[in-house]
Amino acid sequence: MDLLEISVVALCILYIGYLIFERLYFIKIRKSFIHVIHVNGIRGKSTTTRLIDAGLRNCGFRVFSKTTGTIPTMINVENQELVIKRRGLANIREQYRMMYKAYKEKAEILVIECMAVNPELQYITQHKMLNADITIITNVLLDHLGDMGNDLDEIANALAQTIPDKGYVITSDDSYNKMYSRIIGSNDVKIIMAKEYVKENELSTFANNLNMALEVADILSLDKEIYYQGMKNYYQDPGAYRKIKLQETIFINALSVNDPTSISRVYEEVLKKYPPERITILNNNRSDRPTRMIQNLDLLGTLSFNKLIIVGSNKPYIKRYIKKNYPKMIVKEIKNIKELEREDIIFAIGNISGLGMKILQYFEKNGVNYDD
Repeated sequence: MDLLEISVVALCILYIGYLIFERLYFIKIRKSFIHVIHVNGIRGKSTTTRLIDAGLRNCGFRVFSKTTGTIPTMINVENQELVIKRRGLANIREQYRMMYKAYKEKAEILVIECMAVNPELQYITQHKMLNADITIITNVLLDHLGDMGNDLDEIANALAQTIPDKGYVITSDDSYNKMYSRIIGSNDVKIIMAKEYVKENELSTFANNLNMALEVADILSLDKEIYYQGMKNYYQDPGAYRKIKLQETIFINALSVNDPTSISRVYEEVLKKYPPERITILNNNRSDRPTRMIQNLDLLGTLSFNKLIIVGSNKPYIKRYIKKNYPKMIVKEIKNIKELEREDIIFAIGNISGLGMKILQYFEKNGVNYDD
C-alpha cells in the first residue's frame, strides 16, 4: 500500500474507534439517569415535554428537558429556559449533546422531545442513543407525508420506532395498539392509554397534552396533585396555541397546529364562539412544505370563513390553485403586518417559520393575551 492508502485505512480505524468509544461513553451517561422520557408524535410534543418537566420538578426531581418546537430550547436543572444555538442544520446528534449537558448538571430525569422524522433515524435516536424507558406518542396524524409515510398506518409505524425495549409507551389513541404490540413482541413494555383528566383543566393547553403528561405521574407513583400544581408553572412553547388582542383585532395563533385534522378540530371550537363571517384565515406557507400547503388549501375549501390572506412562499401558485379549485374563495395579500389590524378575527395557520413568526411576535409585542 502507498502512503495515501495507509493514511485512509488509519483514519478509518481511528473513526471506528471513536464511534465505539462514544457509544460506550453515552451508555455510561444513560445509566446516570433514573429515567429518560422520550416524547414523540405529530402534535403537542413540545408542550407535553414542558408539562412533564414542570410536574416532575414540583415533585422534587432534578430535571433537564429539551424541546424542538418553535425554537429549539433546553430547560436546565436550575429551571432556566435557554435557546439552543445550532451550527448548521438540525441533526439528531444534538440529542447526544443534550444528554451530556444533563449529565454534567447531575440531572436525575431527562425529558426530551423526538427530533427525528425519518423512521430509521427515529429508531437510531431511541435504541442507539437515548434508550428511554418511557416513550410518549401524543397522536398519529397526517403530516410529514413522504418522510414518515404515506398514510396513517405508515406514520404510526414510524412513530413506533421509538418504543423502548423495556418500560412504557403512553398513547392517546388505541387504534394502533395492536400494531405497537406486534412491534414490541414481548411483555417488557407496557402500553398505557392516557386517561381523561376528570377535574377542570386550569392549564392553557389542549386536554390531550395534559392527559399524556399526567400519565407519567401515575407510572412513577407520584402525588398527582403536587405534580399537577407544578404543571401550572410550565414554560409555554413560544408558538403555542393562544389568542392575542390588539386594539379591536383578535389574533388566534394556530400556526403550529399545521395538519388538517388538528386545524379542523381547533377551528370547530373557534366557530363555537365566533361566526364565520367575522373570521379571516391567514395562511403562512413554506417553500419546502408543498404537501402540507396543498393539504391545507384543500381543507380551507371545506371551511366557512370571510376571506383568506396568504403570506410566505408560493403565493402565485396558491392563487392559481384556489382560482381553479375554489373560485368563490376571496384571497388577499398584505404589504406589511400592520394591515392585519384591519381584520376582526384572524385564525392563523400553515407554518410558524419566517413571516409567521414575525406576525406572531408583532401581535405579542403590541397586544395582550386574550381569554374570552
